Amino acid sequence: MAFDFAEKEKGIQPRTIWCLGRNYAKHAEELGNAVEARPLVFQKGLNALVPLSGSQTLFRNHGEVHYETEIIALIDRNDRGAFIAGIGLGLDLTLRDLQNELKAAGKPWTLAKSFDGAAIVSRFISMNEIPSLRQIRFTMTLNQEVRQRGDSSQMILPLEKIPAYLEAYTDLQPGDLIFTGTPEGVGVLNPGDEVNLDMAGHQMGSIRFK
Repeated sequence: MAFDFAEKEKGIQPRTIWCLGRNYAKHAEELGNAVEARPLVFQKGLNALVPLSGSQTLFRNHGEVHYETEIIALIDRNDRGAFIAGIGLGLDLTLRDLQNELKAAGKPWTLAKSFDGAAIVSRFISMNEIPSLRQIRFTMTLNQEVRQRGDSSQMILPLEKIPAYLEAYTDLQPGDLIFTGTPEGVGVLNPGDEVNLDMAGHQMGSIRFK
């Protein structure tokens, strides 16, 4: 199944955007977080969802906006339960100053993770074109400079086990999205920046911030 949110193909729309945090050990370490056996889980609202294409106004006046490049799983469902129907890439944008403030106060991160435009999603590649969920390599380029390289083999919770992990708490539905965590190399976005994402030789899309 191929699906592109920018084109609204097949009429599939997500109900929930699930996000895994600290699913790559080196990213947890770069932010000073503990590396744990199971990743934390949070959500983004549908208000945050935008396609990886064209231009996007960068959210301002609330401190630094950081990029976090992630593999995204598109969920479908059959009589055996939820399964991964397609793989894409995306940017989990974070208001880092606000997130740090909320973390220090022991408060939820919602405002730092679910602002408008905070979930940028590429097109999706059919599972028939993905040889192995354990070896998906991806690259994020900022202004033609590589800033993040990731490999699904480095995930703490393997990609193929993530749907079952979440289904212990909820029935995932067709169109639901799962941001699966980011590798090390996160950083600041500024107006005028252009981001390009590549996955296993597929050019997944680009976006310019204004």
